[in-house]
Amino acid sequence: MSASELTISPALVAGSNDRLRDVINKMRETNQWVVPVVKEKKLVGLLSFKDLIRRRVNLETKVINVSSPVISLSPNDDFTTVVVKFYTTKARAIPVVKGNRELVGIITRESLLDYLLKSGQLTSGKAREYMSSPPVILSPEDSVAKARWIMVKDNISRIPVVEKGVVGIVTSRDIVNALYSPLSERKRASILNEEERIMASPVKEIMNSPVITVSGNDSLKSVAEKLLKNRISGAPVLEGDFVAGVISGVDVIRSLESKFQLSMPIQAKLTSGLRNQDLKAQLDGVLERYLSKLEKFTDVNNFRVSFKEEASSQGRTLYKVTVNLSTKIGNFVANDSDWDPVAAVKRAVDTLEQRLVKKLKRIQEKKGDKEEEI
Repeated sequence: MSASELTISPALVAGSNDRLRDVINKMRETNQWVVPVVKEKKLVGLLSFKDLIRRRVNLETKVINVSSPVISLSPNDDFTTVVVKFYTTKARAIPVVKGNRELVGIITRESLLDYLLKSGQLTSGKAREYMSSPPVILSPEDSVAKARWIMVKDNISRIPVVEKGVVGIVTSRDIVNALYSPLSERKRASILNEEERIMASPVKEIMNSPVITVSGNDSLKSVAEKLLKNRISGAPVLEGDFVAGVISGVDVIRSLESKFQLSMPIQAKLTSGLRNQDLKAQLDGVLERYLSKLEKFTDVNNFRVSFKEEASSQGRTLYKVTVNLSTKIGNFVANDSDWDPVAAVKRAVDTLEQRLVKKLKRIQEKKGDKEEEI
C-alpha cells in the first residue's frame, strides 16, 4: 500500500489569488475542512478552519495571505510513512505532490481510518486507553471568545459543553461559521460590531446538540466506525454520565504506536519541582500538541525543552523555559519565563512558530523570484 492508493481528488482546490469569501462558502458547501492552495498547479499552502479561527480576516483577502505553509507526501511514500506523518502532524488532511510540488491529490484522516478499519489493523484497545484526558470542557454560558482562546492556546479543535452531563460540543468550524456566516447578508460597516457580539455570545448558541459520544469501554474499532459514519473528527468519552475524555481519529491512529514504531521527537529536561505526575502529564500533552502544529510547517528533527528555576517567592517558583527546534530548514531557539511553566512553554513555542513561518515565507518568496526569472 502506497500513498498514491490512498489519494483522492479534493472536492475543492483554491487558487492562490482566490478571495477568502468565495473559498469559505465552497468549504461549507463541500464539507471540506482543509483546502489545498495552488499557484500554476503547484502547492503553495493549505487553508483550514484552524487558520481562520485565530482572527477574523477581511473577506476580500487573497487565500494565499491566510494559508499555512505545508508539508506533504509523495505518491511513492509507503504506508508506514503515511501513518507516521498523520501521527506526528495530527493533520486532518495531507496533500500528495510530485517532485516539482505539483498537486496530485490529498489523503484525509478519514480515508486512512477507513483503510485501517477495513484491513483489520486496529488494535483491540478501548476508548479509555487512548482518549485525551482530563478533557478541556466549557459550560453553556461560557463565551465564544473563551472557546476560541482555548482552542488557539491549546491547539485543539473541539470542546465538550458540560452541565450535569454533556449537553453539547463546540468546534473550530462552529466558531468560523458564526464569524463568517451568512456572508451575503453582512455589511462592511457592521462587521466589527457583529464580531464583538458573536464573541460575547454564550457557546450554547453555536454548539452542536445532541452530542455523538462513545463509552470508555467501546473498542477502537467501534469508535472509528462511529467517527466515520457521522463524519466527525472526534467525540467525548463517557464513563456513565461523566465526561472522562475526548477521543479523535488521531488517538485511534496512536493505538498503532508499537506496530509502526511511532514516536514524537521530544526531549524534555524537567527540574525536580516539575516531576509531579499530573503536571508532567499536562506538560507532555502541551508539548505533543505544539510539536504536531510545528510538524505541519516542516519536518522536525528534534524538539528539546529545558526548564530552569530562576527564583522563588511565597512558595512559588519562577521558571525559565528554553525551547530548541531543529528542522530541515534550520535551528530555532526561544526563551520565556513565568510562574506557570505551562504558560511559559506556550509563549516560547509561539515565538518559535512565528520565526519558523517567517523563514518559510522568505524561502517561498525566493523560489517565486527564481521561477519568474526563468
